[in-house]
Amino acid sequence: MAEETKTKEVRHVIPKKALYHAAFNWETWVQTNYNYERMMGMACGHTFVPVIDYLYKDDPDGAAKRKEVMQREMEFFNVHPEFGSCILGMAIALEEQKSLGEPIPGEFITSLKTSLMGPLAGIGDTIWQGVLIPILLAICIDITLTGTVWGSIIYLILMLVITYVFSFANFFFGYKQGSEAIMDFLEKGLLDRLLLGAQVMGCTVMGGLIANYVNVSCGLKLVTSGSTFNVQKQLFDAVMPGILPLGFTMLVYWLMKKRWTSIKIIVLIIVIGIVGGLTGILAA
Repeated sequence: MAEETKTKEVRHVIPKKALYHAAFNWETWVQTNYNYERMMGMACGHTFVPVIDYLYKDDPDGAAKRKEVMQREMEFFNVHPEFGSCILGMAIALEEQKSLGEPIPGEFITSLKTSLMGPLAGIGDTIWQGVLIPILLAICIDITLTGTVWGSIIYLILMLVITYVFSFANFFFGYKQGSEAIMDFLEKGLLDRLLLGAQVMGCTVMGGLIANYVNVSCGLKLVTSGSTFNVQKQLFDAVMPGILPLGFTMLVYWLMKKRWTSIKIIVLIIVIGIVGGLTGILAA
């Protein structure tokens, strides 16, 4: 007697029209309201606008849960727009399955977005800005040098077509694979392990960003009889290279936990920079 294998069916509550609208919102308005606090976070929230009303529709506490979704999706996010569109598709798929009662922690969705945005940003910037755009510009500029405007027109049309087609395809790839993959993970009990891995990768990505972009160095030099002690090189770098950037990042994190606004933190950083520069405590 042959055994029958039952596969859990993936349910959907978001219509295709709303998904196309969400993909359009992402690609068209992704760079609007770009800011230092959330980067593309507001664009993520705007992407969810066409689909949010379909989540928790019959839930008595639906309004509060939809608010929670929007707050979660508007957190800090930064990625290459076209390559990163699959993350938004995946996030919508996960939020949809969560609204249908699947045990998907909200932290998992955040960690997944955080862990994927760094690698896709690197790949996207390299291919898009380092390969595609230079090749198209080289071809179209050569056409324009012949004395015609067709080179610029062709470049504009090609970029618009390539951008939207690739972004939409990537978005729906993320949505489809996100739905099917999460159901498979739930059936096999792999969600907890995947959650742990996503959290570790997210911390690794954020650690790499701190090491690359946060630059704090001490300018103090202690002069004694016949010798000079460089505090930065001979103390901090000897004990733990990068300890000042790490410490400063943890200070900002602590202030955020204390509910300081981004404006207050930026002003504090400016004040510390000015005072540290004038007194020589900090070096460029």
